[in-house]
Amino acid sequence: MKKITALVLCVALIAALAGCGKSGNTASQHGGGTNSVNDVLQKRLAEEDGKDATPTPTVPAGDPATPTAKPDDKPVEKGEVDIDLTKLSSSMVYAEVYNMITKPSDYIGKKVRMDGVFAMYHDEATDQYYFACIVADATACCSNGIEFVLAGEHKYPDDYPELGSDICVSGVFDTYEEAGTLYCTLRNAVKE
Repeated sequence: MKKITALVLCVALIAALAGCGKSGNTASQHGGGTNSVNDVLQKRLAEEDGKDATPTPTVPAGDPATPTAKPDDKPVEKGEVDIDLTKLSSSMVYAEVYNMITKPSDYIGKKVRMDGVFAMYHDEATDQYYFACIVADATACCSNGIEFVLAGEHKYPDDYPELGSDICVSGVFDTYEEAGTLYCTLRNAVKE
């Protein structure tokens, strides 16, 4: 996981040096709006589906009245997702994944489907394997990813695609803490 985090940070640093993300705070540039990426995404999906485009309000993290959803014990079934990132443009996918990483409490317990590039890190000290689905923005200068843990028993490399190849996974969004750092993951994931 540390390698994946380091990889994502390196890509972000290279992208920043290359000019990605120089626009600053978009909320202050566009009149101080408070819409989150999730609000915009929900509105866009609702418009496409012909439903009411009013975004679902979110409760700030840390509110004691907010129940925290816990992931299901069973794998996510095909078609059983709350957030389908595979139907979004590359810019929207990147923005939503960024939002998931920066505001994970808004997504805990949601069933998520995403596709991207398969990445893996092996921590030799603990002999632990970490797997992730990495997505890039529209210009491919910036990338983010979310770790996933497949449901059931799986062995690397037999049950996984080749590094750098395309992958589509669905799982229940959750977080965990390791060595004082909070990480995002898709638990009980299935490859599609």
